[in-house]
Amino acid sequence: MKSSSLHTLNADKGLSFFEKPLYLFLNWLNNLLSYTNVDKRINFKPLSMNWKNYLDKTHKESSMARKLSDLFWWTLPWEKINNELGEINIFDTGCGSGGYGVRLIEASNNSVNSYTGVDAKEKATWNEFQSKYKNFKLIKSTSNDVSSFIPKETNLIMTQSAIEHFDEDLLYFEQIKKFVDSSNKPVLQIHVFPAVSTLPLYLFHGLRQYNPRNISKITRMFDDHSKITLIPLGGREGRKLHFKYFTWPVLILRKFAKPTFDTSEYELEMTRALVEDGKEAAKSPIFWALIIETRMKEGIFS
Repeated sequence: MKSSSLHTLNADKGLSFFEKPLYLFLNWLNNLLSYTNVDKRINFKPLSMNWKNYLDKTHKESSMARKLSDLFWWTLPWEKINNELGEINIFDTGCGSGGYGVRLIEASNNSVNSYTGVDAKEKATWNEFQSKYKNFKLIKSTSNDVSSFIPKETNLIMTQSAIEHFDEDLLYFEQIKKFVDSSNKPVLQIHVFPAVSTLPLYLFHGLRQYNPRNISKITRMFDDHSKITLIPLGGREGRKLHFKYFTWPVLILRKFAKPTFDTSEYELEMTRALVEDGKEAAKSPIFWALIIETRMKEGIFS
């Protein structure tokens, strides 16, 4: 198994009564010593975004991690990305419904020339999106076999809340490395995924969480000329909010049903959490955003 994890237990496939405590223990073990043996090229950078202008672009009931992720994509420096890459051609693994492709077209002010999404399960929205957006292509495939589906013109490779679900995440990145090495053009990678703090928040979710130590297993695959930035998303206040509105209700209900709550109160608390957590870069964020820039003229995030 080409995996950054110590185990092969994947909560997506269901866990037995005895596997659940083992899953929690092995992930806890995998998350120890988070800041040891870290790739020295990683540039830790605090999140800087004018998120207040984009709150209305997020769903009112979405979790803190989802809000942070949505705000992150909306506030990317799309003009700089466009200047470096030219026409933006996206390849998205674990694309789900394909909804992020639609959002990124709008967020980038229509700078996205094409969007190719891959997911292990075909979704009902695919036909609609492919009919409405002529530059859309959605493909059924696992993360273990994406190399043959990456269009040659791809210059932005992304994942959103996906790599934690891949049984062999390092195998996925081996395929991405092969494509990046074979390309003679600038290639930007952006991967957004859960940090260590989500283990007690999400409990049984995917296969793993990520920290700078196991993220370094990914970044070391890419040559020394690639610039690597790691941005923490969220912090202590956001974690407390998620536990209050999502984790604790689930524990009480003893089932993974969608919690219900007063959205107006949640929005107020969420806004306060965004303000507080935005004051400094958290060493224990909710999510990480990993950016790998290869063959950039000036650099976008560095």
